[in-house]
Amino acid sequence: MKRSMAPKKHHGFTLVEVIIVMALFMTVIMVAAQTFKNIITQSAKYSKSEESSMEGIIGLELLRHDLEQMGFGLYWGYLPGSSINYAEAADADATTNDAPSNVPRAFVALNNSAAFSSDFMGIKGTTMGSSKASQRWSYIPFHNFSSSPSWSSRPVNWAAKNLMPGDRTIVIRHNFNDPTDDHLLLDTTGTEYTVLTTGSEPTNPYLPLKDQQLSMVYGIDQSSVTLRMPFNRADFFITTDTIAGKSVPPFCAEQTGVLYKAMVSHVNSGHYDYMPLLDCVAEMQVVLGWDISDGGRAKSISAYSNADGSVVAGGASSTDVQGWLASPVGIREHLKLVKVYILAQEGRKDPGYSYPAATMVVGNENNGETSLTGTHTFTTAQRQYHWKLYRVIARPKNLTNNQ
Repeated sequence: MKRSMAPKKHHGFTLVEVIIVMALFMTVIMVAAQTFKNIITQSAKYSKSEESSMEGIIGLELLRHDLEQMGFGLYWGYLPGSSINYAEAADADATTNDAPSNVPRAFVALNNSAAFSSDFMGIKGTTMGSSKASQRWSYIPFHNFSSSPSWSSRPVNWAAKNLMPGDRTIVIRHNFNDPTDDHLLLDTTGTEYTVLTTGSEPTNPYLPLKDQQLSMVYGIDQSSVTLRMPFNRADFFITTDTIAGKSVPPFCAEQTGVLYKAMVSHVNSGHYDYMPLLDCVAEMQVVLGWDISDGGRAKSISAYSNADGSVVAGGASSTDVQGWLASPVGIREHLKLVKVYILAQEGRKDPGYSYPAATMVVGNENNGETSLTGTHTFTTAQRQYHWKLYRVIARPKNLTNNQ
């Protein structure tokens, strides 16, 4: 007897089960997509933050370098009988110029005069320029001197990496035994200064004539145009102006600008050649450290001031500090330290973020510098950004107080 074969039953998913599985699957996909979006957003935010940090490191390193080099190659006086007449910065406040004939100050500053009540400062020296010549120098000792027949004194290390034919230079006389003959600008015309046309050496009267003398040759520019002044100058300030097609980037917070290094041009009638250092800057404040001893002999800081010396903390008066700031000798002998505080945006706008503090001291709170700098109050829109306070601290190497 044959067994009847019953048909097999085929089991499947009900419509309800399919809907539930699809709902769970869509939920997982949505969660994963949102997580991925958050990762991308945070990655972009951190990437922009790192870009801001790198930009700040590079730009502010240039600022620190120039602060340390202020006064390099500056003269302290003129050769007797010289009549120097030079022009300085055309775009800066006239009070920061030492032209037409004064000995240049290594440092000049204005308090709260730039955008957003930020400080302005100018630094003078031969290395402040952008040309290769401005980074070159050499010296001529007396022991290489020969008065006959061709004044055959030769510079030391006159090599491919040093001063080159066509470089515009100045020559400064150093005298180790006679202060009245020391750090003098050797110039007879007041207009051309020294031009290296042959690639050899400056000639009489730029050569040392005594064994105590040393002639220092400093490069200023490579241009064939007559030098505007016997040194270079760079100014630092924040502005919101559009310069050479560059304006404040659209991703910057409101009430921020660009921090520039502006070099005074010898060619362009003393107008600025601009170099942007840092975008999205809300404020820059300068604090100066002073040695108040007679002639700066203590070699220590005993007073601090704001950029123009109108507010002083320590053992000096405002009259003292402002007197030093107005004098090349006062700056050389008393200025020991320069601190620059820069408040800048870090990364881009974060709509879900609110900066935790409504204000920030643009200075060193622990050192009592609030009265010397200022407190920045963030707007409601600014608090949707991250902020970083950069500190640039430099001891100028070429001022006599730090030697």
